[in-house]
Amino acid sequence: MFLISTMTAFFYLIFSIFINISWITEIACYFGYFLAIYLVTFIALIPGFNFVFMFISLLFSKKERKQCIHKEDDVTILIPVYNAKNCIEETIKSIRSQKYCGDIYINIIDDGSTDGSLELLKSMDLDSKITLFESPHMGKAFALNKGLQHVKTDYTITVDSDTILHPLAVRNIMNKLLNSSKKTAATAGCIFVKNAKKSFITKLQEWDYTLGIFGVKLYQGNYNSTLVAQGAFSAYKTKLLKEIGGWQNCVGEDIVLTWDLLSKGYETNFAKNAIAFTEVPEKLSALGKQRKRWATGMIEAFKKTKIITSKNMNFKSKFLMCLNIFFPFIDLALLIFIPLGLILLAFGNQLLIGWLSLLVILLGMLLCLVVEIKRKNMLKEIGCKLEKRSILAFIFYVLLYAFTLALYCLIGYISELINAKKEW
Repeated sequence: MFLISTMTAFFYLIFSIFINISWITEIACYFGYFLAIYLVTFIALIPGFNFVFMFISLLFSKKERKQCIHKEDDVTILIPVYNAKNCIEETIKSIRSQKYCGDIYINIIDDGSTDGSLELLKSMDLDSKITLFESPHMGKAFALNKGLQHVKTDYTITVDSDTILHPLAVRNIMNKLLNSSKKTAATAGCIFVKNAKKSFITKLQEWDYTLGIFGVKLYQGNYNSTLVAQGAFSAYKTKLLKEIGGWQNCVGEDIVLTWDLLSKGYETNFAKNAIAFTEVPEKLSALGKQRKRWATGMIEAFKKTKIITSKNMNFKSKFLMCLNIFFPFIDLALLIFIPLGLILLAFGNQLLIGWLSLLVILLGMLLCLVVEIKRKNMLKEIGCKLEKRSILAFIFYVLLYAFTLALYCLIGYISELINAKKEW
């Protein structure tokens, strides 16, 4: 499947280059060849390659065999808490409501909260399987590692303090991890938006999580190379977590940990039916700050992982990681292309926003359709129904969402490249 997807995407890339030569020439008449080649490459060619690669990977993915249910092993859930007074009770309640036969232990690590979270936790009726740890404010990685030191089970799950789990979440994520190859070190859960109706910004993110993030993890999981086992909800083999020293103290601690595992020859996958719901930023400024942090985390992972020289990492993981190299160039191209295109279009000139640029959007729409079908089939299998999403938000998501966040991402990339002071 990987070979077919890669070859098809390369054939599309060659075809796309030929049909875009005249477009490059036309743009060069206005802005010169350098900018023309840059814009077409990172607005049409590379995104088109990515869309086709993802589309074929998902379209021809092997149907998962029905998982045999192993003995449901005991697990320990780590919950790092920082100023989560308004949501931590709901998170704990969702864990207690899990339909799982094994014992679930919970290590809650308060990371120096100042909003009364610690006092609330102390006042709660916590049973013997829940242990509360106190820590000065040292960051999420420190809190997770503190909790990891006290894990005695073979498997560890991380859950954010603002995340609630579907009743089958632990069972499904553990089934995926236990039914995978012995090389599998981590399984990422499926994250959807909990507070989708709060604002237009959260409605946009609802589409991003159900199409963009879900689709990416779905196809990466097919290659046992899910690039982010996100801290919000993922399962790990405890022995391997301790083997690599746990989480590093950095902005993108989850992506750095995942790439560290992959670089050592382990595999990571995705449990599409292990659903959790998390709170997302409700304002554009907060969303931008989050995406800046994610962009910083990606560059951290590149700096800390020896992708090319790693002898243990499999080729598929290396290939998928290298695709991320293009993201900063795509974001910069978007910031140039969209404003210029709209200005020209206002004067009746379709030089930039014309049928060739729409071809990429159509490819993206086709990919969205495949992802949506697979998502709906998965939800049907576990009997989970989600509320209807905003059509207006979908239109904005397809046309302008990436452009809206491009500047924040670029700031994140550049700040990490120049080793600027980090902000969480």
